[in-house]
Amino acid sequence: MTGVVDSGVRQETRTPPLAMVVGPTRQAPSVLEKLSEPAPPLTDPGFIAEFGRCLRRLREVVGTTTGAVAVVPGSGTIGMESIALSLLQPGEPVLVVSTGMWADRWRDICLRNHIPAVALEVAPGQAPDLGRVDEALRETRFQAVLVAHADSSTGVRADLAEIAKRARQHDALCFVDGVSAIGAEEVEFDDWGLDVYLGGPSKALASAPGLGIYALSERAVRRMRDRTWIPSTFALDLAPWLPVMAATERGEFAYFQSPASNSVVALSESLRLVLAEGRQARVDRHARLRDRLHAGLAALDVQVLVADVRDRANGVTVCVVPEGIEEHDLLRAVADEGVVVQAGTLVTAGGERTFRFGHMGVVDAADVDRALAAVSAGLSRCRAGR
Repeated sequence: MTGVVDSGVRQETRTPPLAMVVGPTRQAPSVLEKLSEPAPPLTDPGFIAEFGRCLRRLREVVGTTTGAVAVVPGSGTIGMESIALSLLQPGEPVLVVSTGMWADRWRDICLRNHIPAVALEVAPGQAPDLGRVDEALRETRFQAVLVAHADSSTGVRADLAEIAKRARQHDALCFVDGVSAIGAEEVEFDDWGLDVYLGGPSKALASAPGLGIYALSERAVRRMRDRTWIPSTFALDLAPWLPVMAATERGEFAYFQSPASNSVVALSESLRLVLAEGRQARVDRHARLRDRLHAGLAALDVQVLVADVRDRANGVTVCVVPEGIEEHDLLRAVADEGVVVQAGTLVTAGGERTFRFGHMGVVDAADVDRALAAVSAGLSRCRAGR
């Protein structure tokens, strides 16, 4: 804490807390600058041109040249529901490959909209069992397989390439919740044969919340075009957005609903920063930060929920609260050290509580070290009963 004298009045300033959270994450100065600009008119040629650049950058970030891309207003949950209502026929089953609460949420969205959902669940911290996926796809004809790329409730990363391959072998579409993955994990949309990839801006992309980011394969686009049912939604239907996005990529104005213009411009800048860093370089940086954090947690005898390193997400880590310590006491003690980490969103099979780190976006090694020091001090305070 330092004293600052201003017009004879002594004021105190504090070092701002470090938020090691899953989202929204810290934004780069150039992204904040874009957010602070006045919102442009929707028909402004400069805005349309920037929106087109945003869509082209998105294509490059997720690895697609053949499908459609879209950036529309909405949260991640809205995106999941939009995909379900736009592409899944009521009455026909889907297979949900669950690694935590986000696949479970997709299951619940489907069930509420009269889409039968069979969930393949695993113990918290375990990756999907590909043998069980094979077996389920052989036994039942599913219209789609739904999976989270990186589930922020467990820290599990799914093997999308293998799951998508199995879906295609059984003529099922493959839909992916990549909200906590895009910008931190490898994504090869075309090469892996994905059909829908949903991203979010406010996690590893380090932009403003409030947008749904989509890549859709030619198969998915055809399914929307040829669907024989009428979706039960108007505002969440993705189909009317596709010609708008195609026109925007060509530099033309088109309209379905009003885009979140400031957020789109900020996202375009975030995607530019991703590409300037390099897709693989960015993935590698996130992996190094994860490994640095996990090594430090191991030294503190803090258990990471995901046991197999190969299944650990690059951008989010879920830990078991050490025995004898209350979750809220630990979070408060760490916050008193100037670092914010988040409570977990699930209780393990053994009843243990969890807490979470986000280490994505513009987070660096110094941030990880600061977080580890705060956790170390917080644990000491909790164990001392203070």
